[in-house]
Amino acid sequence: MEPYGDPEARIRDLERPLADQAHSNELGTHAYEAPPPPTEPAPAYQYGTPPPAEPYPTQQPYGQYGSPYYAAPQQVVHKRSQTAVWLIPLVVIAIIGAGVVAMVLFFSLGSPGPSPTISGGGGQLDGPQVPDVPQIPPIPQIDPPGGATDEVITVEAGGSVSIGGVDKVQTIVCNDGTVNISGVQNSIEVQGSCAVIHVSGVENNVTIESSGSIDTSGFDNRVTYRGGDPEISTSGTGNVVEQG
Repeated sequence: MEPYGDPEARIRDLERPLADQAHSNELGTHAYEAPPPPTEPAPAYQYGTPPPAEPYPTQQPYGQYGSPYYAAPQQVVHKRSQTAVWLIPLVVIAIIGAGVVAMVLFFSLGSPGPSPTISGGGGQLDGPQVPDVPQIPPIPQIDPPGGATDEVITVEAGGSVSIGGVDKVQTIVCNDGTVNISGVQNSIEVQGSCAVIHVSGVENNVTIESSGSIDTSGFDNRVTYRGGDPEISTSGTGNVVEQG
């Protein structure tokens, strides 16, 4: 039989260390060691509501352990496409072109065309008649205040000229000719030497360089001659002939 199978041999084996320890204590080679206190039984587990489980901590990247092989993730910068830069002008040009085309179509479709026909075999519809617009009569030309100044008139010997109108300013060059002056409030200057000058009308002012004969009629006419010794004939009312 094996030693572990004999209970008495097992007891002897257990008592041998105790006997050796007691023998050593008697000899004083080892200090006495008290046997360990008996262990108390563990208290029974109280079953109840288990405490709430704590959430798992957020996993940190491996870089927190200081690994030489770890590198922080780099931020990738995405470049914007240059398409949007040149696409904006194209969109603006397209919008403007569409507006121009729409205006052309609007005016083209809005132009008068043939009258619509009536369904069922009818003729064309009569469009609204546009009334005739009366023509504006021509505006007569009005002379500016103070009268008009005509070009210089020349009268040769044996010839004659007649001046009339209202508020007229005229210069006449006379070379032994005849001058007839009439109208209202005209200012006439006769240069040179005339054969005969006839003045009529109302409030005419005549200046003569020289003349062989001066004949006046009408109302309130004034004739002034600068030289010579003319024959003067005056009729009417308020006419004055004098040298000045």
